[in-house]
Amino acid sequence: MSGAGSALASPVSTNLQFTCPFPLIGEQPISAEISADIPTSATVGTPFPSFAVTAMTLVNDDSRVGLKLVGSKTVEGSAVNTNQIITAGRTVEQIVTLTIPQSPIPEESGAFTVPANGQAPEFTFTDQDVGNAEIRVGGLTLNLVARTANGDIAPAPIGEITTNCTLLAGQDNLLQTVTVEGDVVETPRIAVNRDEIAFGNVQAGVTKDETVTLSNTGNAALGINGVSIAGANASSFMQSNSCSTIAAGESCDVNVTYIPDGEGTQNATLTINSTDADNSSVDVALSGRSVLAPIPEIAVTPASVSLGQVQLGQSKSAQVTVSNNGNETLLINSINLAGPDASEFLQTNNCTTVAPEQTCAIDVSFTAAATGVRNAELVIGSNDAESPEISVPVSAEGFEASGDAIELLLGLKGSTYIKSSDSTLPLNGSIATLLELASGTFEADLAIDPTVGHFSIKILWSRLKGVANVEFEQSEMTTGSLVNGKLTANSHLYVKVPKVQLKLWGIPIRVGGGDQCQSIQPVDITLISNEGSNFSPATGGDVSGVYDLPPLENCGLLTDVLNQFLSGSDNTINLTLTPEL
Repeated sequence: MSGAGSALASPVSTNLQFTCPFPLIGEQPISAEISADIPTSATVGTPFPSFAVTAMTLVNDDSRVGLKLVGSKTVEGSAVNTNQIITAGRTVEQIVTLTIPQSPIPEESGAFTVPANGQAPEFTFTDQDVGNAEIRVGGLTLNLVARTANGDIAPAPIGEITTNCTLLAGQDNLLQTVTVEGDVVETPRIAVNRDEIAFGNVQAGVTKDETVTLSNTGNAALGINGVSIAGANASSFMQSNSCSTIAAGESCDVNVTYIPDGEGTQNATLTINSTDADNSSVDVALSGRSVLAPIPEIAVTPASVSLGQVQLGQSKSAQVTVSNNGNETLLINSINLAGPDASEFLQTNNCTTVAPEQTCAIDVSFTAAATGVRNAELVIGSNDAESPEISVPVSAEGFEASGDAIELLLGLKGSTYIKSSDSTLPLNGSIATLLELASGTFEADLAIDPTVGHFSIKILWSRLKGVANVEFEQSEMTTGSLVNGKLTANSHLYVKVPKVQLKLWGIPIRVGGGDQCQSIQPVDITLISNEGSNFSPATGGDVSGVYDLPPLENCGLLTDVLNQFLSGSDNTINLTLTPEL
């Protein structure tokens, strides 16, 4: 083969029947076993390689006798096979010339085989061919030379023959099916794992370090043209990195150091310039507070705890982490449960003192004694002067099982296509499910990680490119069923857009978003396991769906502009769900 390794080719073979007119003996049937090594895929614009073709032609006894009438001992020549390449947009003839080596004509009666070998020419697919293309065998022309024992051409009319053979109707003449893919555009794509760094309180004279990770989510090498810090307090921050070129799928780190001075809040912007044509400049906001005296600073995660459904008589627990982001020891003065149903929850902890940049843990548990939703608050008191008391809402729901149930935690990975902006957002997250085995029904908590999407919109006579940070907030539990290997799930999510930037004359300009920027109503998405597949709790599977995206609200002056590329119908989502052990 030329133009592609043989590993890319797939051997194919077909046996076809032809009828061929011969001098003296008239129309004769011949059988041809045609074999080739043909690749199963091709790319628009890249030459589809030449491939080897072998034909073993079975000549009947009548034809053998006709050749022998004039003393023929051998036969040689060529065969021209006219194939058809049939694509979504056109049909093209492919001429394949085969060489017939000198082959003996047997003395004994019976059919005999004549071999032929050749090479199909290269072929280049275009955009109109994208999809499945078929290579089918067509007509056959034989150019034969019969020779006597001394090597001379046998007497006419047998000595030199050209016969146009006809493929008999009703046969499957398909030789190979080729998947033709569109021309792959090599595009680098930058992704930054955070859009801000808040260093918090740091004592003057002490430094603090954080890391920003740059990733290349595209399919071509990403060049990092520069990393710089600017802004009102740029001298209070410093960066170092070894980022120059990031291969597709790889990443590198930028280390940012805060050097507090004096007293008060200090701000700057870290800017990364790259060869991503759609997002050539990415900003990361930097902030820190310089304090003259050490102070503690409490942080609690998560902000709320939902233990979900708990079967009567069973227990479920979750952990709350208390962190000290300050530079002085944090004293935990009290940890209590409060609220109408506080007595049905229990907390244990190892929290007394928390050193700077250290954590402690609070375990919150619930034992279901009755059906229904229960609510309480975990109240944490500390010596943080700015936040002396923090409350964490806690909830759970007791239920009476009608049959055996199992808990599943599935990781999700995939993407969603937004039709209005012709853009694709990568999706990652998890879904925690309680599956009733008897009925096959379930309720689940769906958590989708924040993601970033690139888009372009047309305004007046210009097409503007931009990037949007997108988050998802579950508005109610996901419900569905798993029956006979078919999964159906209905989810309800608010789509939130905290940040949107457009490129205007190459300059990134923030045009909207914010904490209150979200879809007017929840997005209803119905996901169904793919047709013909078997979704199993043990192995997971693929699901997909089509949904409408409601308009956004509370996104600033350019809310209408944002809705041009983030709302509309016929959006698609494709996910792979995998059990997490």
